Amino acid sequence: MSPQQEDPVASTKFVPTRAASPVLGARTLGLTISNEFEAAARINAGLPSSTIHALATHLDRPNKYVLVVTNIPESTFHDRQKTRKPLSPEASSRVYHVARAVEAANEYFAGDKDAAQRWLTHPKVALGGETPVEFARTPPGSDYVVKLLNRMAHGIIS
Repeated sequence: MSPQQEDPVASTKFVPTRAASPVLGARTLGLTISNEFEAAARINAGLPSSTIHALATHLDRPNKYVLVVTNIPESTFHDRQKTRKPLSPEASSRVYHVARAVEAANEYFAGDKDAAQRWLTHPKVALGGETPVEFARTPPGSDYVVKLLNRMAHGIIS
C-alpha cells in the first residue's frame, strides 16, 4: 500500500452494537451513572439526601425505615436536608448498596414491585435470618444478595 492510500480497516470507527448495562442501583436512586468508577466517585463525594426518599419510594416504606436500615441518624439526615449537604461517604455507601439489592430484586421479580418488596423485607434463612435489605447495607452483603437472586433466577436452591 502506498503512503497516499489510507488503510480502510484502520480508519473504521468502532461502533458498539449494544449499550452498556446500567449500573445496578443507580436507577433506583434516581442517579445518572454510567459506570462503576463514576459510582465510586459519586459515593465518595456523598450522595444527595434525596436518595433516601427515592429508596424509600421503591421499598414503599417511609424515609425513617430507610434511615434505620442504613444506620443513618434521623437528626443527621434532617440536618443534611436542611443545609443541602450530601450524605457522608459512609452513609452514601450503605444507601447505594441497599439500592443495588432493591434493583436486583425488582429485576428478578420482573417489575412486580409488591413481590420484590415482600422478598426484600422478610427474613431469609440464606441470610442468617436477616432481611435482604438489612443484609445489603455493606458491599459484601449487597454482593451476596445480588448473587442469591442470580442463583434463584437459575433455579439453584438458596
